[in-house]
Amino acid sequence: MNKPVQVTVSDQAASFVSRELESGRFETVDEVIEAGLRMLEEEQMKIERLRELLIESENSGPAHYVDRDEFLSRMREKHGR
Repeated sequence: MNKPVQVTVSDQAASFVSRELESGRFETVDEVIEAGLRMLEEEQMKIERLRELLIESENSGPAHYVDRDEFLSRMREKHGR
């Protein structure tokens, strides 16, 4: 269900919305705002996932040194490159 909300935006944001409408990419101001909110929600979900992964990493134990050249050499041998 859609809920009406009144929003006041800066001149810069209003100009952006106008340009998006003029481009034909969106038909209504509502579509532009909803697209922006979807992007914000997706970004916040990505940030939350990164936080979870950082916590998981911190809790996984101490880091171990890996010699880059030795590692690459083993991978080349293993995968025939």
